[in-house]
Amino acid sequence: MKRLKKTGSLHGFLLTVCAVALAVGLMTETAKAPELEAPTLSATQPPAVGAAEQGAKVAAACEIIQTMAFTRCGHSVTRRVQAPEALAGADFAAVQDYYSLWQIESFAPERIDMRREIPLFCPIHTVAGVNEAGDVVLLRNMYGDGMAVVKDLGRSLDGFAPEAREALLLGVGFDTEQDAEAWLREH
Repeated sequence: MKRLKKTGSLHGFLLTVCAVALAVGLMTETAKAPELEAPTLSATQPPAVGAAEQGAKVAAACEIIQTMAFTRCGHSVTRRVQAPEALAGADFAAVQDYYSLWQIESFAPERIDMRREIPLFCPIHTVAGVNEAGDVVLLRNMYGDGMAVVKDLGRSLDGFAPEAREALLLGVGFDTEQDAEAWLREH
């Protein structure tokens, strides 16, 4: 699976902060039932421009509030980080260019709120899916924006009924690895 990479240590730092926040359990709600439908992304809204129109610039002590919304399960994670020094004095357009994968929802010198919709399950789920070779595997969101194989089950997708194959191609989310394996035995 392809992943977008951003150079620099900020990206690695942000991924680390996200992983720690997820591990601590900052999830906003708990999973109910496995999701079997294809992900849908909401329409992109125009950026918040109130302060941007007034020529606001990022202050040296600016706080950035980032919300990652996982569309496959409906969970979200919010993290609070210090704006990088490179953005001090930057205007709205420069910040939007720097965080090109994010939708800026509010922009003020001391605080920037942004959101990113990610068409994956969040890290609390185990996902039954398929790897590039067509083998059924268990996956987990280890990066925030990318899935990693945590267990190869040694089964081919061809051994499943058409409905189960279709669901596995999209990925089926579960609360635990045991729930995922039970579902796979039943199908």
